[in-house]
Amino acid sequence: MAGSPDFQANGLRLELATRRMRGPLVAGSHPRRWLGWAAGLPATVLTVSLVAVPVVWTVVIAVRARPVVVVSCLLVAFGAVGLTQLARHRWFSGIRLVPWPILLAVVVGGLWALGGALGRDGSWAYLRTLVWVLFGVVLLAVALVIAWWGRDSRWLWRPLIVPFGISVLVSGVAFRLIFQYLGDRVGIESVGVYRFWFAVMLGSAFLWTWLGFVTGLFRAGIRAIETDPVRTGYLHRGDDRPLPLRLYELLRPVVLIVGLAVGVAAARVFDVVLIGVPGSMQYQVDSATVHWWRLAVDSDADAGAAAAYGLPLAVLVGFVAWLLQTDVSRHRTSWSAPAEPSGVEARPRLGLGRALGISAVAALALIPIGVLIVTSLHDRDGYGFGAITRMWRDPALLRSLETTAWVAALATIIVVTAAVPVAYRLAALRPNRPAARIAVVFLVVLSVLPVQSYLGPLSTFIDTYGLSGTRIPLILLHAAAGLPIAILVLRGALLSAPGSPAADALHGLAGPGTIARRVLTSAGPALGAVAVLEFIQVWNDFVIGLLISGAGATPWSLLLWGEARQFTENSAQLAAGALISAILPVALLLATWRRWLVPGLTGGALR
Repeated sequence: MAGSPDFQANGLRLELATRRMRGPLVAGSHPRRWLGWAAGLPATVLTVSLVAVPVVWTVVIAVRARPVVVVSCLLVAFGAVGLTQLARHRWFSGIRLVPWPILLAVVVGGLWALGGALGRDGSWAYLRTLVWVLFGVVLLAVALVIAWWGRDSRWLWRPLIVPFGISVLVSGVAFRLIFQYLGDRVGIESVGVYRFWFAVMLGSAFLWTWLGFVTGLFRAGIRAIETDPVRTGYLHRGDDRPLPLRLYELLRPVVLIVGLAVGVAAARVFDVVLIGVPGSMQYQVDSATVHWWRLAVDSDADAGAAAAYGLPLAVLVGFVAWLLQTDVSRHRTSWSAPAEPSGVEARPRLGLGRALGISAVAALALIPIGVLIVTSLHDRDGYGFGAITRMWRDPALLRSLETTAWVAALATIIVVTAAVPVAYRLAALRPNRPAARIAVVFLVVLSVLPVQSYLGPLSTFIDTYGLSGTRIPLILLHAAAGLPIAILVLRGALLSAPGSPAADALHGLAGPGTIARRVLTSAGPALGAVAVLEFIQVWNDFVIGLLISGAGATPWSLLLWGEARQFTENSAQLAAGALISAILPVALLLATWRRWLVPGLTGGALR
C-alpha cells in the first residue's frame, strides 16, 4: 500500500491527511491558564463576599431569632415547587412526587405558621406584596396587547420607553401630584377611600415605569417573528388554537425573561411607597420591603427579627424566578431582528382608529412628565423658572448628582470588566455539563435575591468600621448586586450553536487580544446593554443608598426624599429636582434602546 503523500521543501516535510478532518479543535493545555482564573477573581470575590456570605449570615441570624419563620419558609417552598411539578406532569428520576393533597396541606400549614410568626401587620404587608406580583402579571398581558396592536408603528416605543429611564422615586412624585390634585377635585374625605385612592396611585406609577420597557421588548420579539417566514406562517395559519395562544408560544422566551424582571420588581416595591404615600397612610398600603425597612432601622427591634422577616420575600422572589425561568434553555432561536425588517412586502399602513389609539397611549405616557414640568414652573410667586433655578444652583443637589455620577460610572466599569472573563469561561463550558448548570443556577439565585437578604449584615459591618460616609461601599455593593445578571446576559450572548464556527472558536486556545475581539464581535450589543442598564439602575437607586450611604456620599434620590417631607410646600422644587435628575438616564436610554438594549437583551439573555 502506498504511503501518505508528502512534500518536502527547505527542510520542512508536510504530510497530507488521507481522511477528512471534522469536529472542533480540541483545546490543549493553555500556557497562560492562570491568567483566566485571575481575571475571574474580582467577580467571584465581590459576589461571594458582598452577597453570598451576607445572605448566609442573614439566614443564621434568622434561625437563631425566629426558627419558626425559617421552617415555615422551607415548608412553603417545598410544597409550592411540588405542586408546580405535579401540575406540569413531571417526575424526578422516574419517582412520583408526593400526592397533591399532602403537598397542599404542607403549603397551607406552612403559610398558617408563617402568618402567626410574622404577626398581623407583617402578614398584611406580604399579602399586599402578593397583589403586586399578580399586578405584574396583568401588566405583562396589557403590554403584549399593546405591542401586538402597535407592532406596525415606528414611533410608539419612543414615548413609552421614557419612563423606564426615570427613577421610581420620580414616578412617585409625579403620580402623587396627579392623584392629590384629582382627589381634591373629587372631594375625597373618607379614610378608606383615600387608602384605595393611594393604592391605585401606586399601581399607576408602577405601570407607567414598566409598561414601555415591556412593550418595547415584546414588539421586538414580534418583529423578529415576522422576519421569519416559518414562524410567521405558524402564527397566522397555525393550528386551531386562538391567535393569542400561538403568539404566546412563539414569544414565550421573551415573556419569561421580561416576566422575571417585572415579577422581581413587583416583589421589591419600596421607593414609590415612601415618597408617593403620606406618612400617615403608609402603614395601610406598605409592602413587605417597607415593613422590613422599618424593622431594620428600629433601634429597639431585634436584628434577627428583621433578618427573619426578609426570608419569605426571598422565597417568594426565588419561586417566581424558578417558575418563569423553567424551559428557557430549550429555546435556541435568534430573537435579534432589524429595527424595520426589509423585504419585498411593505409594512401595512395604520388605519385611522389604530393610529388614534396609539397616539392616545403615547400621550398618556407623557402626561406625568408634563405634570412635573408644569409643577416646577408653578413657583411660590407664580409661574416662572425660580424653582428650577434654585435647584440647579443648589450646591447640595450638585454634590449629590456628582456623587451619583461617580458611583454609577465606577460601578458600571467594575461590572463590565469583571463580568466579561467569567461570562467567557462559562460560555466555553458545555451547557449540558453539571458545572455549567450549577453556575447558572447560582447566578440566577443571586440575581433575583432581594436586597433585604444581605443589606442587614453589610450595613452593620459598614457602620462598625466607619465606612458609611464614603463612596467605596456604594460602588462595591452596586457592582456586586449587578454582576450576576450581567454575567448571565453576556454568557447568553457568547453562546453559539454546538458545532458552529463561533462555538469552535470559543473553545479553542486564544490570547487576550483574540478573546477581546471575540467578545466584541459576539456580544457587542449585550455589553452595551449591560453597561447602560447598570448605569441607569445605580443612578436611580434609592434603597441601597438609603441604608448604606452617609453624609459624605449622599445620592440625589436621598436628597429628593428629604425634600418630600414637606411635600405640599416643596412640590415645585421636588418637580424641578426630579426633572433635572432624569435628564441623563433618559437621554442614555433613548440613545441606546434600538442599537444596544433590544438586541442585547432579546438576543443574549434567551440562550
